[in-house]
Amino acid sequence: MNLVVEHIAQFGKVARRRDLIENGCTDWGIAVAQRDGLITKVAPGYFALPGAHPLDVRLAQHQARRACFSQAEELGLWVVKPPDQPHVATAHGRPVPGCVVHKISGVPTLFDILRQCVQCGTEVEALAVLESAVVLKRCTIPELRAAFAGRQRANGRAIIDMIDPQSMSIVETLARYYLRQAGYNVQSQFHVRNMGHVDLLIEGLLGLETDGAAYHNNPTAWEEDLVRNNLMMIEGLPCLRVSARLVLTNPEIMLRWVRQALETLTDK
Repeated sequence: MNLVVEHIAQFGKVARRRDLIENGCTDWGIAVAQRDGLITKVAPGYFALPGAHPLDVRLAQHQARRACFSQAEELGLWVVKPPDQPHVATAHGRPVPGCVVHKISGVPTLFDILRQCVQCGTEVEALAVLESAVVLKRCTIPELRAAFAGRQRANGRAIIDMIDPQSMSIVETLARYYLRQAGYNVQSQFHVRNMGHVDLLIEGLLGLETDGAAYHNNPTAWEEDLVRNNLMMIEGLPCLRVSARLVLTNPEIMLRWVRQALETLTDK
């Protein structure tokens, strides 16, 4: 692959000339790639690959780049919902039409992005992003603690204390958060004999499985779910199943079902 193309791809299909030069490219190499139609100049000092997202091209024209939740989503981290307006980073700090601006020099690091998410998001939204960074092995908890050192970042450290590296999905993370906020004792990925793991164990009595259509909406997964349900019954562990949509949009219904199930179990 062409060196200039390779480096622009690392920046997400749009990159500054300055960043390319700092990463080993040359003006001659940039000129050759442009001549050969491999890249296009989209703004003074900015170059893009074919198929670059129109938003990234527009941001280049304002000397801006994605940041905060907008960049977290691009990186594949767990974002509860895309922000209403793109969040962007600029060195100049001037307004960018239709965007929320974070003033920062240079290319935002992963930790810059995570700190921005804590700054802009709710506690549960920030938890999802930070936890995914650990689960997906983009960073470690000690590295996060170092990134959130200082008196002004105590809220970030409180969120780091909630992280469970065993979480398997954003839905599981959100369900665990809402349950713990409601005062329940919750264990993640609890091992059940002869079956494997249940997503969450509540008060040592009730299992909870969080089901996303992407993983359960096919004949094989459906049969596996039937087997798991039967084995949990045999092992004496009653289990609720909730959809990803329910957890994301109506967690209060999940909490009501959990309360009612626990009342039934403790009344026996």
